[in-house]
Amino acid sequence: MLAISYMGTKRPLAPVVADLATDCQDGPCLDLFAGMCAVGQQLAPTRQIWSNDLQAFASLVAKTQFCSVADAPSVRSVEALLAGAFHRQMELIGTESARALALEREALVSADWDVLLNAFENRIFVANRMYSGSGTRYRLFSERYAGTYFGFRQCAEIDGIRYAIDTAASEGEVREWCLVALCAAISRCANTTGHFAQALAPKPSNLSKLINQRARSVWDEFINALGRLSVFGTGQWRALNRVFQADALSLMRDTQTLAEIGLVYADPPYTSDQYSRYYHIYETLVLYDYPAARGRGLYRDDRAVSSFSHSTKVKGAMDRLIASVRNIGADLILSYPSNGLLPSSREQIVGMIREHYGRDPDVIPLIHNHSTMGASKGSATHQVVEVLYRARVANVAV
Repeated sequence: MLAISYMGTKRPLAPVVADLATDCQDGPCLDLFAGMCAVGQQLAPTRQIWSNDLQAFASLVAKTQFCSVADAPSVRSVEALLAGAFHRQMELIGTESARALALEREALVSADWDVLLNAFENRIFVANRMYSGSGTRYRLFSERYAGTYFGFRQCAEIDGIRYAIDTAASEGEVREWCLVALCAAISRCANTTGHFAQALAPKPSNLSKLINQRARSVWDEFINALGRLSVFGTGQWRALNRVFQADALSLMRDTQTLAEIGLVYADPPYTSDQYSRYYHIYETLVLYDYPAARGRGLYRDDRAVSSFSHSTKVKGAMDRLIASVRNIGADLILSYPSNGLLPSSREQIVGMIREHYGRDPDVIPLIHNHSTMGASKGSATHQVVEVLYRARVANVAV
């Protein structure tokens, strides 16, 4: 599957989780914090995959991979479908924003970081004064993010592609695949350290990187991403999968909906950082709903907040999670690092599982590289002990 930058990815752990799952109950596996679906991809198609994520863009990734009726559309068919509307929109935006586009071209050619920094600061100032719903139709990125996360030309391309999708692929699976590909494209073009917590302010030390990123064409990256799209399993297998977009603890209270589940894989947030701030641009790209933009990160007002990222709430949230999985009669594989926000996590999680499942879990410690949120404090990753806990409702023959 194509790559979308995602903090805290557990892809190296997925094979271990899949191996542990072989000795768990039959039935669908609910990937409760699915993210970019690393575990679901590893398990597919050995059992049904039910995916959940509170973020709209992440749920869309799961839906396209695991629930699509048809295969991913061909590059040629999508290009033929969207190119006309895209280029017409680019001509219109090019005329409207000719001066801004020309100034950006000159600044990039001359490597004038002062001009780029001025555009950066001015855009943040203007965007912070835009209320929810304000802006010009199909100018969302051009008016709110140009000069910060992306260049002016790149934002025009994003808006142009989004217009073309809504105009020529307004519904159905082709639209969903196009939105996923566009998320992958902006991930390749962004002026960031690998996430969307903040754009990098132009300065001499990062100017070379900024110029290289601004040189990328969003349309070209979009077309390239389309070529990497793929479904998992057969159409018959995908027809029985499901995708949810919900708060994990709220979803787990729906015992009737989850009655079929045999296994839950849970990888809850483990730091005090609210992860939604790292993905808000993807969310806005998919929703395209003209939210208010706040702070230097230009965050959405409605971004999700997790109890697992509050020091006073994480213990209660973890206990409710474990209790709710046991309540639906499912086995649980839980991933949590030894240095997570929950203090003395190994002792506490083992105790919670013992209380709700009636016995101690299997405990598998693994050395794992965790992201440091874009190397803002040094190295981009650091090694921690990631602990997998497997709790089973009944003894299973091995």
